[in-house]
Amino acid sequence: MPFIPDFTDPRYVDEVGWFLYHEKYGRDEFGGSYDAEGRAYSRLLLEEVVQYLKQEPTWLEDKTVVSIGCGCSGDLVTFPSRLKIAIDPLLYVYQQLGLLMPDEAGSATVYLSTGAEELPLLSDYADLVICRNALDHMHNPAVALKEMRRILNKEGALFLSVDLGGEPTPDEPTVFSTDSLEALLLQEQFEIVDSVRDEQPHSAWRPSSTRIMVRKKTQNGRTLDKEEILRRYTARLGEQDK
Repeated sequence: MPFIPDFTDPRYVDEVGWFLYHEKYGRDEFGGSYDAEGRAYSRLLLEEVVQYLKQEPTWLEDKTVVSIGCGCSGDLVTFPSRLKIAIDPLLYVYQQLGLLMPDEAGSATVYLSTGAEELPLLSDYADLVICRNALDHMHNPAVALKEMRRILNKEGALFLSVDLGGEPTPDEPTVFSTDSLEALLLQEQFEIVDSVRDEQPHSAWRPSSTRIMVRKKTQNGRTLDKEEILRRYTARLGEQDK
């Protein structure tokens, strides 16, 4: 069943209400419509991400990109990637409210209405994971980071844009400092490739934000032995023939 939140809960009123209010009243200098503004922000995100990757946008054309906590802001609509997957537990709500943006011509985003704590994707699946203004919205970001690490392939990168400081709010319950965020990333077996501090925050009640590009450290995980499975199967066949 799609998740439909209880809108008597301030967490969900704040989370969904912000988009509705922004759509109706809060547009800024980008274009004359909410859709135009979203596309402008998607292009800015694309430029920012490829700058950290030290690549051109065309590098993404044959890549799989996953956006975690995408909201309804159309993060990936201008990305030229082969496969784009947007994940957010409230996507069904945004769809029902008519807030999801159509992609640029010639591309399409797959929307999955689920949380980041148990991603319905295979391991080593994504070339790039983007988590923009979402980590502090999670009650357990460590679990989400484990999942982000799992779905990244061995050459993959995770781009984080995270607000810092301030006080917990219903829809932003986790407060990070630069040190606590970097410590969590190291704990979850990421290697920090690049970071910039004191960026403009996404939320007005946060003092600043940081941008961090990380890659996952190599770990020895459990592997399946094809020959052993085949040996056991042929042994069973032999037993059945007796």
